[in-house]
Amino acid sequence: MAEVCVLGLGYVGLPTASVLATAGFQVLGVDVNPKVVEQLNSGKTLLKETGLATLVSAAHKSGNLVAAVKPEASDTFIICVPTPVTPDHGVDLRAVEAAARAIAAVVKPGNLVILESTSPVGTTRNVVGRILSEHGLAPGQDVHLCYCPERVLPGNTIAELINNDRIIGGFTRESAEHAQEIYARFSQGNVALTDDLTAEMSKLMENTFRDVNIALANSFARIAEDAGVNVWEAIQLANRHPRVQILSPGPGVGGHCIPVDPWFFVQAFPKHTELLKKAREVNDTQAERMLDRLAATGDLPAGSKLALLGAAYKANIDDPRESPALRMAHAATARGFRVSVHDPHVEPATWEGVPIGAELGACLKDAAAAVLLTEHTAYRALSGRVFAEAMQGRLILDTRNWLNHASLRLSGFKVLVLGRPA
Repeated sequence: MAEVCVLGLGYVGLPTASVLATAGFQVLGVDVNPKVVEQLNSGKTLLKETGLATLVSAAHKSGNLVAAVKPEASDTFIICVPTPVTPDHGVDLRAVEAAARAIAAVVKPGNLVILESTSPVGTTRNVVGRILSEHGLAPGQDVHLCYCPERVLPGNTIAELINNDRIIGGFTRESAEHAQEIYARFSQGNVALTDDLTAEMSKLMENTFRDVNIALANSFARIAEDAGVNVWEAIQLANRHPRVQILSPGPGVGGHCIPVDPWFFVQAFPKHTELLKKAREVNDTQAERMLDRLAATGDLPAGSKLALLGAAYKANIDDPRESPALRMAHAATARGFRVSVHDPHVEPATWEGVPIGAELGACLKDAAAAVLLTEHTAYRALSGRVFAEAMQGRLILDTRNWLNHASLRLSGFKVLVLGRPA
């Protein structure tokens, strides 16, 4: 019998399972994808995360980590499954419900059940707790139930998993203290104990804070473009104030958390979330605004090719989930443009109907315009000649203030920068 059963072997679940295994726990990793299970049972992973391949290999070789498609009896169960939003911004908790039902068949009195998936306030007790109760296991009496949100940054997941502070929200205080014993085996950050509802709200607040503040920066960028001001310089100067820290503007927000979590608040509390909804609108309409700026130059003919650089939602990672590039690709296609997307980190594949390639030259070839969407280090040193040799047009939009603008202009390009006047 495993000591810990981790359900969901994605960007959070697999590192969590591997860290637990290297900390000495007997861990069973569970995933509905047989290919993921097969990879893990051979000591490998397809996820590109700093240090993860080495960690998975070590966990596998220790004999402490095995994988299966179904959970088995364990002392502790940790749920790390996706919680996406639907096209109409409703929450999709089907994966959480399926995981709770799967473990309900093997949970025994005295076991600990932890939900780590980012979820609406009340999910731990009203979804996971309810399903356990339906199987005769009352939370706080028969089983311990907690919410412990992940707080990791892709690209630095393992270090943050170990070093970041932890919030443990227990259905009861005893449940929280039980969970603390598990995390104490590998976590070096401080631990704060609270109830499950407060922990759930705290996690949503963290990501909503980021979304609203990025929307504020993007609003400043829009104002600057119309006012004839360089917003990048203005932000730098404003941030010299000891109590001001404005974030950088950009093409929107991506990833599984920041563009998703605010909708959990908006859906459940529409009366109090007008500001949050407006922030979502600002960030989600950046793609349309950028296309409008390109079109206003008169240098982007109807039906021409648009090259998008950067499919990952943040720099130097391989994760394109909810990426601004995907949103812009769909918006450009809807306007009749041909779109090509390049990324040096994302494996060539089709995401949300958008093909992503690894050949920069092929992406730029015959393009009328190019848009820099992700500030990958690989793009920093690109010269104007690289663009000029492949592109048909001479129009560049830099949404991150990242490219070598002087080199581009020397090569004959018209360079637009988000947050700066034309």
